[in-house]
Amino acid sequence: MTMPFTHRRTHYTLLLPALALTLAACGDDIQAVTEGSSGTAEGTTEIDPTKPPTTVDPTTGEPPTTTEPPTTTIEPTSTSSSTDPTASTTEPVTSGPSTGDTTGNTTSGDTTSGTGTGDTTGGSTGGDTTTGGVVGLPGVWATQNPAGLATDALVRYPFDLSAAEVTLLVEGEVVSIQSIGVNSSGDAFISFDAPAGVGGVIFRDNLAINPMNGQLGMGDRVIAGPATGLIAPKGVEAAGPTGTFVVADTGAADFKVFDFDDNGDVAPLFTITDLGSSAAVWDVHYVANADTLYAAGTNGEVQVYEDFKDAMGQAGPDRTIVPADAGVKISVNLHGIAVDSNVLYLSDVGDAMNTTDGQLFVIESANTAAALKQVKQRIQGGQLGNPVDIELRPGLITNLYVAEKANDAVIVYTRNLMTGMFELGKNLAVTKPESVAVVAASNLIVSSNPPGFDADMALALAAPMVDINPLATFDKLGTVNSIQSLVIAPSGDGHVSFDGPAFSGGGGAFTIDALSATAADGSTSAVASRLWGVNPKIVAPKALHLADADRLFVVDFGAVDIKVFDSTLLGDDVPLASFVEIGGVAAWDVDYDDATDRLYVASTDGKLRVFDDALLNLGVGGPTRTITPTDDQNAPIGVNLHGIHYDAGSNTVIVSDVGSVQSTTDGAIFVIAGADAADGDVAVQAVIRGDQTKLGNPVDIAFDGANLYVAEKANSLVQRYDGVLALIGEQNIAASAEIASANPESVQIVAAP
Repeated sequence: MTMPFTHRRTHYTLLLPALALTLAACGDDIQAVTEGSSGTAEGTTEIDPTKPPTTVDPTTGEPPTTTEPPTTTIEPTSTSSSTDPTASTTEPVTSGPSTGDTTGNTTSGDTTSGTGTGDTTGGSTGGDTTTGGVVGLPGVWATQNPAGLATDALVRYPFDLSAAEVTLLVEGEVVSIQSIGVNSSGDAFISFDAPAGVGGVIFRDNLAINPMNGQLGMGDRVIAGPATGLIAPKGVEAAGPTGTFVVADTGAADFKVFDFDDNGDVAPLFTITDLGSSAAVWDVHYVANADTLYAAGTNGEVQVYEDFKDAMGQAGPDRTIVPADAGVKISVNLHGIAVDSNVLYLSDVGDAMNTTDGQLFVIESANTAAALKQVKQRIQGGQLGNPVDIELRPGLITNLYVAEKANDAVIVYTRNLMTGMFELGKNLAVTKPESVAVVAASNLIVSSNPPGFDADMALALAAPMVDINPLATFDKLGTVNSIQSLVIAPSGDGHVSFDGPAFSGGGGAFTIDALSATAADGSTSAVASRLWGVNPKIVAPKALHLADADRLFVVDFGAVDIKVFDSTLLGDDVPLASFVEIGGVAAWDVDYDDATDRLYVASTDGKLRVFDDALLNLGVGGPTRTITPTDDQNAPIGVNLHGIHYDAGSNTVIVSDVGSVQSTTDGAIFVIAGADAADGDVAVQAVIRGDQTKLGNPVDIAFDGANLYVAEKANSLVQRYDGVLALIGEQNIAASAEIASANPESVQIVAAP
């Protein structure tokens, strides 16, 4: 049972009404999702063969995306992405609404809601509030998700929705894990590739100590980002010069040295770009007692850097070793490298498309070898096709372990005590092994890199003298394949929720530092800092909402609950509480009033649920009240509620309804007065719907105290409706302004800094 925690009714006066974000998940975001009229079935369909399927949301579906242009008097001068007319629309996603105060005072509602909760203290409302024109709002944030996860973006428009101002690309997936280097403490450094040449290194503390099955994820920390310069890192030498590790970056044609304790987007301590005669290196090995670094070149040559601590490789290699037989070069494409007792061990993949031409070389006198060097032993044939990595375990019985990728095996060669030559021993079937590392005296860590996203894993193997057996599997990298909702903390950092396929460990949230201060184009990583893993138990999160500045509500559509986390924590953290009694139907969005500790929930069955004393009782006993929106004849009109906003100043709830799956015209906006006491069937004050509105799937809303911003997903628009609190009855009206935006998912507004 989850124990309650003390609710602190502290209201934060923010000059930043929360940032307005519409995270658009286009059909190119590997999903085609339908939105059902009853909010009972959302399915995702694989439409990109290079991407994994997304989790199936249990509630809604959605019609095909249309691309009709805006017809209001405001002509968009530019958008960050053109609408893809072939894209299927993903399920609309919202974040908590914007609490506004038209008086310029701080509202009693939360100022950091996922759909733009915030007052207009950053700027007063100008003129008649029924005609719009809020002064001091620099813009509406939206997300666009065109082809490829690497081009997911947060886009900021000015409040008049005239043109894109800022585009922040979201770099989402880990394509594949590459090499694993393990230090003497059992800590692992794992290199990975990612889209658009933005690879990195995962650090996992004690991965090799007492291994047990579990998620690999992004480990304990991640080194990635523009400052790192990492493009396609391959081999990792975990035991570099004191307190460092070395990464062979094949994509950048260099190798980089980082501090053990580095984290995030940090520059390497130094970079070696002079690779001598090699165009790129695949792996490196550092010999500490000789202070020498050996680098395996993809041209079949070994580059050797002496006096590495002081010279740092800046003058290029001191010598080059070329494996030879009878004075003729025999190497083609070196990958794996190891050095022990002045003996050099190399693997050669040859032609990557050939499954039979792999080689292994043993070269003596490594400390003086140069130019063409006669090999002591050349091993060919058998299963050697693409031996991409090797590792040596010396001793009375010396074993050479080989990651043979083309033929799906980890192979063991054992040195014959009489001849001194290596002979074929055992092998273990492993799907596409990429690297192998020896741990302590009797264990191995192997990376497996099969085709497809998020199928990669790390394997712990027991490796006694003559045998190898599986010990544990570390899988689930945590694919980020559908960006969802955003919330801004008082610090200005952003929390963004994401969906992920079940086989990758489900959904979660990641953090963007200082998002509210972003004023120029750039990029951000969705994998470097995440709330994700076994303990959060997040399946398919939609809205995020920040209460009391440090209590993060996660509306988990897939788990059919509402989770509460400490927003200051990241990683594999358990929720502080879970609202599991939420009316028997999945919710899509929430808004929270700090002053009254009241939570308003938009449910996908067309009803609103209200939790009084929400953080005091943690949802125990279920909702206090259920509100069913009706027309003036007392007939229910709610179908599938999504976006929600509570305006404390007028005691009004505004909610969007996406309507039916097959219709791009049946969306609606409801304005409900007297929200704090409303219960049962409640006639709405006003409803905006009809052919003039272009409302088909209004998946999210944000309110600036006077005007309502809408993420209209089915018709690929961000819209603004002015003076909604003054509206009465049925309103079939055109938006006051709108701009084409590719499949917007959620909206949020932000005041001038």
